[in-house]
Amino acid sequence: MANAPIAVSRVIHTIHATTDIYKCRCLYQDVLGGLVFAENYFPAEDRDCALLYVTNHMVEPMAPRTPDDLSKPFARMAAKIGQAFHSFEIKVADGKAASQAFRDAGCTVASDYGVFFFVKPESTGGVLLEVCELGMPNDPYDRAANTPGSWGESVGTGHASGAVRLDHIACVTADMDKALHFFTQVVDGEVLVDARVTMPQPSRRVLIRVGDTRVAFLQPDDTASGPLGAFLSREQNGIYALVWQVEDLARARAHFEGKCKLSTTEADCAGGQFAIAPDDFLGARHEFIIAT
Repeated sequence: MANAPIAVSRVIHTIHATTDIYKCRCLYQDVLGGLVFAENYFPAEDRDCALLYVTNHMVEPMAPRTPDDLSKPFARMAAKIGQAFHSFEIKVADGKAASQAFRDAGCTVASDYGVFFFVKPESTGGVLLEVCELGMPNDPYDRAANTPGSWGESVGTGHASGAVRLDHIACVTADMDKALHFFTQVVDGEVLVDARVTMPQPSRRVLIRVGDTRVAFLQPDDTASGPLGAFLSREQNGIYALVWQVEDLARARAHFEGKCKLSTTEADCAGGQFAIAPDDFLGARHEFIIAT
């Protein structure tokens, strides 16, 4: 690129597309100890959302208020991918300048509201990416800048899940070169690990630091079979799982299966040692490893 990569200060959140905003919000609260700090309605896209933190990572459950109104972009996307992870969002200093820089780099930009917009998956190696210059309303992360020590990943301490922090966002790509180009040259991500893995199937796995968050991209050797191939074969926006560190795997699993009545599985994990069955978490895959 002729210009310097766009600086990313943080990953703001991951969006979870759902049809039931209340049930989704309650799952994050009861199962993972999520703390809700805001709820709002965005008329331009006729969608409701909740904003919550699970330890150090913000998740935004989001639902179209009128799912059948396919004139609205979020309703169209929800109809396309169903209940699933929708995108993750990066923070930049200047939304308009970033939008133009992405376009100049050949990326496809959509739903551009000036201060925030989306970069389509065909430009990023498969991930739908939201880009924003603004923080979320009433975000504890931003308030902590004025009151040191007032917020941190310790907000979840004491919850039965034992969740400690987000380890990484796990994504699946059919084009690792494009993902690497976007996340290390168009934006200023840094490659931390580039290695071969066998789980959940033989793949190349590249771990990248994007802002303050680690994002792993897996490209399976066989993109037409196995769990990652199955993921690539359906309508999706690239995010396979959120992988969380927990204090004690057995205790976390007992909490999920006991009090929460959720199924867990060791199958198809892309970074964790076990996962909550996605069908029990409104289409979202959450995986877990021991805290380090």
